[in-house]
Amino acid sequence: MKNIYELMRQKEAEFERLKSELQALRIAAPLLEEELTADVRPVPIQRPVQAKPVAAPTDAKAIWP
Repeated sequence: MKNIYELMRQKEAEFERLKSELQALRIAAPLLEEELTADVRPVPIQRPVQAKPVAAPTDAKAIWP
């Protein structure tokens, strides 16, 4: 069986680690929320462009001998 004081020390260390993680998340969450709302802008709808056939020049010379 583990020593009760050792177990309590481990739990307190874990508690302190979690407190520091929560503090970091409290700082990061508003920053991430601002970033997400800034990125959400309406994107204009672009219609596909149809390719137009290009005719070969009429005065083209043969390049093969």
